[in-house]
Amino acid sequence: MVGKYFLTVDVGTSVTKTVLYEDSFKAVASASEENLSAHTKACWFEEYPEQWWDSVKREIRKVTEGIDPKDILGVGTCAQMHAPILVDRDGNALYPCLSWPDKRTIQLVDEVSRETGVPQPYFTSTAPKILWINRESPEIIEKTYKMLLPKDFIRMKLSDTFCTCTSDAPGTAMYDTDNQTWNWKIADYIGLDHDKLPEAYPEDKVVGAITEKAAKETGLHAGTPVITGTSDFGIGRRVERSVLEQGNILLYLGTGPGIWWVSSGDSFSRRSSLCILGVAGTMPQWFKNTFCQEDIARAEEQGVNVFELLDSEAEKIEPGSEGLIVLPHLMGERAYGGRTISEEGRLNPFARAVFFGLCMGHTRYHMFRAVCEGITYHLRLCWEHIQAANPGSSSDLIIATGGGAKSRLWRHIIADTFNLPVCRLSQLETSTLGLACLTAVGIGMYKDFDEAVSKVENPKIDKIQPNPSNITRYNEMFEVYKRLEMDLESFFQPTSN
Repeated sequence: MVGKYFLTVDVGTSVTKTVLYEDSFKAVASASEENLSAHTKACWFEEYPEQWWDSVKREIRKVTEGIDPKDILGVGTCAQMHAPILVDRDGNALYPCLSWPDKRTIQLVDEVSRETGVPQPYFTSTAPKILWINRESPEIIEKTYKMLLPKDFIRMKLSDTFCTCTSDAPGTAMYDTDNQTWNWKIADYIGLDHDKLPEAYPEDKVVGAITEKAAKETGLHAGTPVITGTSDFGIGRRVERSVLEQGNILLYLGTGPGIWWVSSGDSFSRRSSLCILGVAGTMPQWFKNTFCQEDIARAEEQGVNVFELLDSEAEKIEPGSEGLIVLPHLMGERAYGGRTISEEGRLNPFARAVFFGLCMGHTRYHMFRAVCEGITYHLRLCWEHIQAANPGSSSDLIIATGGGAKSRLWRHIIADTFNLPVCRLSQLETSTLGLACLTAVGIGMYKDFDEAVSKVENPKIDKIQPNPSNITRYNEMFEVYKRLEMDLESFFQPTSN
């Protein structure tokens, strides 16, 4: 390959991804590895930053094979939000990462809000996680040089820069956006010295360069510019917005699925048009890793992706999975009952996943299909709430994006459940695509993000029409799903968990 490139790294909740883009924003190579995670207690979710780095190093070598590293114009990182990583001065992670869905700090969320007077809006908030670590292992806080976020950790490994960005910092609920500084009242309460919090810079700022050490570990060229980076969810939606039209529904099928309805002149700031779920999107991966070891081995023997194999088996199952329904609330829910982000009661950290109607005769392929259907039912429930909040709202097209949109089976289920046509974007990895645009801005190729995105070609492709013979069945199953969601809500309370 001959040309100029951008290198992008995304540390998601489920996988790390590294994508190489031409300077025209066309992806030319990609690699990914699943993240290791530990769940030593129910609803605990720990990940290992050093394992992310090991994966990223391998991925970088794969995607840069055959090119001159000197032709890479810049490097950017993005990642999951809310998860604190405590490091020493040498950049070593001192403690496992309490990933954003981790639920051990639910009670501390209220405590931090009450004692500081600063509301912690999410049960995934960052400060309660740091407070928990401080109370359990105070020596870790004492040894800490900086608190970083996931994308910062990888950027630090690449460039020896200990900072964060002004778009990711507010997601911690520890940052004073109006004054562009950390909220010292929260830092004092959780016992974190002020100098342990990183400086925050614009997401497209060049803050460093690939170090000699990182160059040896990755094969990159020392001195290549590295930008601050950003969170993965927001940057991906900013790219997708450029291809949306009024009335479209955007379905994001990543770890934390989301649905957004586009109204006239709309933006993601219109809270009644947006729902963001919990970790429902990682349920297919959880199911695969927990119940499908035979399929994993068979896929390796055949040289195919295991999800393609599972899809092919699940396609043989009738729509509705012979009465099996899944509520996909593995680690709580951020859109309980389908509530939009403008509605009270949407956050329920005590919600749990449910397999309802399981009987002899059901196979793991029924269960796998039911997982995809259950996530889809919940997204349709969200659509009902969006319609109720926006009288007269309607849609004629669903655009699917995120890793789950690779599954044609899942897109067929969505089309039949919503009774709407579904297409996907040509480039599904829009977080890294947006990151490439940010990097181009950072090195001065474009004046701003909008100008860079205007150069992106990411057409809508592979439209799937609803199958009329499946619509009645999915309507029936959706009504059962709604009743289960409402009837079980009283069980998803602190006294029941």
